[in-house]
Formats: sequence, structure tokens, C-alpha cells
Amino acid sequence: MSGDSPALKRAKTEPTAPAVCVTDVINHKLLTPESRAGLHATYQAAKPYRHTVLKDVFNIDLLKKVKDEIISNIQATYKETDLFKVFQTGDIGNLDSLDSSNAVKLPSLYKLKSALYSSEFRDFITDITGCGNLSSRIDCSCNVYANGGHLLCHDDVIGKRRVSWIIYLTDPDTLWEEKDGGALELYPPAEGQQYVPDVVPSLSHLPIFNTMAMFTVLPGYSFHSVQEVFSEDCPRMSISGWYHTDTEIEGMEHATLNQLQFKSGEDTTKTYTSYASEEDTNTSVTEKDRELLSRWVNDAYLGQAGWGKILEKFKEDGSVQLKNFLKKDIAAKIAERTKAEDESDAVGRGRVPNYQAGVSNGWKYVGPPHKQRYLRYSREEEGREKDDKTAGELLAEIRHDLFETGAFARLLREMTTITYLGHQGEVRRFRAGLDYTVAHYGIITKDPRLDVVLTFVDDATKDDATTWDSGEMGGFEAYLLAETDDESAAAAEVYRPADADESGVLNVSACSNTLNIVLRDEGLMRFVKYVSYGAPGSRWDVAMEF
Repeated sequence: MSGDSPALKRAKTEPTAPAVCVTDVINHKLLTPESRAGLHATYQAAKPYRHTVLKDVFNIDLLKKVKDEIISNIQATYKETDLFKVFQTGDIGNLDSLDSSNAVKLPSLYKLKSALYSSEFRDFITDITGCGNLSSRIDCSCNVYANGGHLLCHDDVIGKRRVSWIIYLTDPDTLWEEKDGGALELYPPAEGQQYVPDVVPSLSHLPIFNTMAMFTVLPGYSFHSVQEVFSEDCPRMSISGWYHTDTEIEGMEHATLNQLQFKSGEDTTKTYTSYASEEDTNTSVTEKDRELLSRWVNDAYLGQAGWGKILEKFKEDGSVQLKNFLKKDIAAKIAERTKAEDESDAVGRGRVPNYQAGVSNGWKYVGPPHKQRYLRYSREEEGREKDDKTAGELLAEIRHDLFETGAFARLLREMTTITYLGHQGEVRRFRAGLDYTVAHYGIITKDPRLDVVLTFVDDATKDDATTWDSGEMGGFEAYLLAETDDESAAAAEVYRPADADESGVLNVSACSNTLNIVLRDEGLMRFVKYVSYGAPGSRWDVAMEF
């Protein structure tokens, strides 16, 4: 995809077009030998990888006309997957294919496109980037990220793409600021690792009108994302595309696409903790079990009548949601702490997020961001007896003192008739405006397992509950059936057409104090949809596998 274009688009070589004077379109001062030498030096020294942002690049009156022509004459289609939310046009590189009645409506766009792919400007790009000769292949589209629009981390590597570029067409009369979001975010390599991005970006560039960002496409290195757009009034509009080379790109085996396509199920290989020898999980719930379970679990879920109804639902659908699962006082305490910590960290409800929000007191980042980003809690034993326990401590208690017990395994058996031999799990936080997991080949389920996930979100009001239930702000857990007969079917969505056929199996919305039980069969993938900054707060959960 382009520096911020989310879908794999057609690329064409156009017939010879009428000559366009490049300096009528592009600032002639940029094209001088002195300018080229300075830009080359800056580009080569740039971190976290080779890139630049050119300012005052184009004839401003022409660029305004380009913006108006696109808005008035080109249709954009709304596209959303696990990786992006965007309005996108079709291929605008092949304008020569338009009939005369449509072509006459886009004279400025045609002039811009012709200048961008002219031999003169390609030579300019080569001089700056040092990328060698660039082919005449034309490959570009227009993307509009409205409020909430975003594109998650990836490296852009497909085929012979050599340089990614983005021309920003945001409102020329309104200064774009950090509070508006929509920045192009660049990721450095993770410390001590090759071909893996750090969990947070080290540099960002705002989408300022009449600037052009570009970077060298480097397998396993040119990781970038489009930050969620926070502005409600000004969409992030851009034209983006690539310059291609005629030669093979070195290191393609390290590209994100290859990382996500191969090694099926490698990220589902986990160590499960077996139950103690004296814990027979192939038996019914005992009175001693009831004594333990009744400290935590709503009494409605501790009787034979309730188990029968749950089992019937589970057998029919392969999944079931148990609302109000924990006792009221326990759930209320957790809800109070999670809401308080979201407030303290300024997370959710339209507040601009900070990447370091909540990264303390046992919470640590989980990456890499081309697959996932969220916080995981590591239990701190010394804090267990405190009366003012943190959200992490309270959720960790649920995991260790309830979910990992033989009593809970026997309770699950009553509800599902499945006997469980082991377990593994984690306490997670998906912060609004920051966190997610994505669907990829490495998480295809090899062996059936039972997912048991207890969620907490701020849904105390009817409006907030509706927001989470609708999925409009993300935070739901989705299950997809991987199309393993297509070699690229399980690759991250950013590398495929958004209208590619997919088999959606189940979306599980986030609901406070709700236990979600899902039988994950062989061939399924699951992900937690990116949580928008406009969500009422974080998604907190205890995610177990049995």
C-alpha cells in the first residue's frame, strides 16, 4: 500500500500523454541542483529510515483545483477492515482510459499526475532518494480519512515498489494541528531485533496542505501508520502512490506481507499450564467447588437449571455470552477502578491519546504493532492485600484465584460438556485511540480450543452501552474463517482489496462484567478491533484459553 493508502490497487503504464511543463506544476526552486543536493543529504540522514517531507511543492492554485475536481467528480468508497477505516477512490493513475466527457472534468488532476510521473520528476525523486532508476509505472489513488479514520502499522512492501509518496490535500485555509490527529507515524526497529518495528512510533508528520511525504520502501523496516483522525470538521485528504523499479527488491523475505503470510499458526503456539494431579476436571462441580465459586460468581450461574440453558445455547451456536457474571460488589469495584484509571490517563471520550498512558504499575506493552498493540498486566505479589487495589490487581485476582482453578474448569465442563486439561491467559487493556490486534496467518487456529474472556468497559449509561454494542468505536472481538486455499488470504487486510471475499463467523461486542465463551475451531482467526479515541474508555479483559 502507499504511505497511507490501505488497499492493493491496480497499477498501469499509460500511453504517451501530451507534454506537461513540470515547472508549471511543481515549485522550480525544488528542482535546482543545489536543492537536490541538500534534499539528498537530509533524506539519507533521516531517522528512523530514509524519508523526507517536501514543503510548498506544487502550484497552490493548481492543487486547490485538484482537490475540488476530486471532490466534485470522483467517487470514493468507504472501506473498513481490521487494519483501516477510509474512503478511497479507484485507480486515478489511468486517467487516459476515461471517456472525454469525464476527462474534461479533471484537467488539473491530469496535469498533476502527468508531472508526477514525468521523466523529469522521476529523475528528481531518484536524485533525492538514491533509489536508482524508477519505471514509468503509474500507481496512485485518493484517500480520505474522516473523523475516526485510521490505518495501522505496515511496511508498504509489495512487488517492485521502491518509493512511497503522499500529497496532502487537507483544508488549505485551516491549520492542521496535533490535536487533529491523522499524522503519518514512522516506526523505528525494535531494540535488539531485525525486521520488527518498535511498539510505538518515534516520529510523526502532520498532513499539511501542499506538502509531499516520501520514503524508501524497505522490507522489514519502512513501518508506518496513519494516526486516527480526531478532527470532526476537516478530513485528512491525500493522493498517494508509489514509484516502482524494474529490478527485484532485496530482502523481500523480511517484508510484512511475507511475515504475515507464512508460518501458519506460529503465534498460537503457547504454553498451557496443566491442572494439578489431584484436580480431576472430568467430574461435576462439587460442594467444595461451589464454596470457592460462590465467592466470585453470580449465583445465577451456579445451578443445574442455568447450566442446562447455557449448554443448549453453546451447542447450538458454539458460543455464549454470560452477562453480570461476577457478583455485583466485585464487578462494581472493578468497574470503578477501570473507569478511574481511564480518567487519570485521559483515555477515551474524544481525548487525544498519549502512547505512554497506563504504561506503569505492572502494565507493559505487547507488540509488534504490525500484528498487535495493547497492554498486558504482570501481577505484583506485594500489592495483593491492599484495600485500594488497582484495576490490574483486581483483574489478576480473577485470573489467578478463579479462572485458573480446577473448580472453574469443572464449571466450564457443566456449561459445555468439554473436559479441560490446561489453561493459559493474560490480563489485557486496549486503550482508546491506541490499541488493537489484527488478523494474520500466524494466528490461524491449528487445534480447537475454548476462549473464555471476561470484559469490562464503561457502559454504565444507555448511550455508552449502545456505543460498545454497535461496534462503531471498535473494541469488539471478531472471529474469521481463514481462506487457506488462497496463499494470500490470511495476510493482513492492508495488502488485499477491501472487497475480497471473507468469511465472518462471529463478532463479540464488549460489555461490562460479561463472560464470553467461544469454541474456536481449526482454521479460525480472531482479533480485537482497534478501539477508537471516541470510545467511552478502554476495553479491559481477562483473556483465557482452555
